[in-house]
Amino acid sequence: MIKILIADDEPLVQIGLRSMISWSSLGAEICGTASNGDAAWEMIREHHPDIVITDIQMPCSSGLELGKRCMDELGRLPVFIILTSFEDFEYAREAMSFCAVDYLVKIDLSPDSLTEAVTKAIEQVNLIKQQDPDFQDSRQSLLLFQERFYIRLLNNLFESREQFLHQREEFQIHLDAAGYAAAMMRYIPNAPGMSASEDMGISLRTYNQTVQMFQELLSRYIPCHIVALDTHYLAVIFFLKEEHIADWKKVVSDALESTFQMLRNYYNADFQTSVGSLVNDSLELCSSYSDARQLLSYLSDAQPLLFYDETPDANTLRNIFSLSLFRDDISQAFQELDEHALRNTLDPIIALLAQDHMHFSQALDAAGSILHFSMTLLADGAELVSDIFRNEPDSYHSLYRIKSASGIITWLTRLEEGLCRAFQEKKKGHQHSLAVLCCQYIREHIHERIYLQDIADTFAISPNYLSQLFKKYMHVGISEYITTQKIDESKKLLKETNLKVYEISDHLGFESSFYFSKVFKKITGMSPKDYRNLL
Repeated sequence: MIKILIADDEPLVQIGLRSMISWSSLGAEICGTASNGDAAWEMIREHHPDIVITDIQMPCSSGLELGKRCMDELGRLPVFIILTSFEDFEYAREAMSFCAVDYLVKIDLSPDSLTEAVTKAIEQVNLIKQQDPDFQDSRQSLLLFQERFYIRLLNNLFESREQFLHQREEFQIHLDAAGYAAAMMRYIPNAPGMSASEDMGISLRTYNQTVQMFQELLSRYIPCHIVALDTHYLAVIFFLKEEHIADWKKVVSDALESTFQMLRNYYNADFQTSVGSLVNDSLELCSSYSDARQLLSYLSDAQPLLFYDETPDANTLRNIFSLSLFRDDISQAFQELDEHALRNTLDPIIALLAQDHMHFSQALDAAGSILHFSMTLLADGAELVSDIFRNEPDSYHSLYRIKSASGIITWLTRLEEGLCRAFQEKKKGHQHSLAVLCCQYIREHIHERIYLQDIADTFAISPNYLSQLFKKYMHVGISEYITTQKIDESKKLLKETNLKVYEISDHLGFESSFYFSKVFKKITGMSPKDYRNLL
């Protein structure tokens, strides 16, 4: 889908542009609307649209200034369609200097003229992407890395503050606020007399559109970021300004209620929302998110909005089951489709949850985290998990109907068995087996300087084919995989030995200790020396 951003300070123009033509028939979608130039710039940085339809005259900065800034800082995309209330050749000439593909006068705007302009813009976007395919790959990769960053942040998966800060900068993520809070939202499409399976179908058809509108509407009242976890659940991060801290719950509550009211009118849909505690440090959002998740089972039609700090038994809820201890094992099992490693990781977790002293909220929290890990860390996770629970009328959402810890354990065991079966099926293919053998070769030769040609010669295939095959099945480039494995090994050596940094560099086949330190810092966010000092 081609992503389009609308920037205009007139709400009626925004609504008119949205409804004037069938965007989906053009292979396009509206990813957001902005009411001034500065807000449009922030949305461009967040959503990376392909096309921006902007008014020339807007508050804060004009459409022309916005276009020039995009050209200077972002390059050839997005392309622009310029709107104006009057025809002016000088404006048009200036607009065409920064990738504007058309210039439309509002009074003459019609479905045909808008369709023609958008079609021309789409052709220009496709031409740019064809000329530089790596550009599109890098944009998609950045969006993927940004979403994974938020998943890691909410689930406490960063190894250190330095790693968090490094990735925040590298992935162009802005987390500047006086306070933060995380929320979990349950999306409930309403259609009287509908069966559960029909409800799922409608959710799949309308979910993306609803989430997109939700992000736009809520952002008008409070700065936020939304992470779509699955087709019924969202995570939301609220960014609170200094003047809102004292009364932050009312600010959040008012913003949510105003947004929900509009969504009810547009989509006949509701949300149930649990909001975690306020934190001052963005790295502590995992705590707020855990609070919100544990409140999920307390939500109901009678209580559709709950704040953790206002829950009478909040202290008894704070029994956090942290999966951060298992993150590396789960990640490696997923990456290598290793069912034995997955069992060795999940079986102890299930055994812990089965103990009498474990609370229902802990079991739900753990199962929900493993579910979302499965859906976000596996390449086809959503489809895979849906297939495992295909006999349930509400698919994997059946987790949230369960009211006992024993029921959750049964559900989690079913997920484990389904994942292990899927891993076995996927590994039957010769190509995947070859990719796994390459991983094994790399681990066995981790203390040597590893060359792509050597691996290719070992398995009697061409280096180019090996690179393509490895990326296809491991979902990471082979060079990146080698580097990551070497850095993981260096962490063990820094922790378990007294070897100096240059000795570890030599031991792992790096060309120099300087290069080793540079790579180590890029991946972990800190130098080898600082990493050792933290141990």
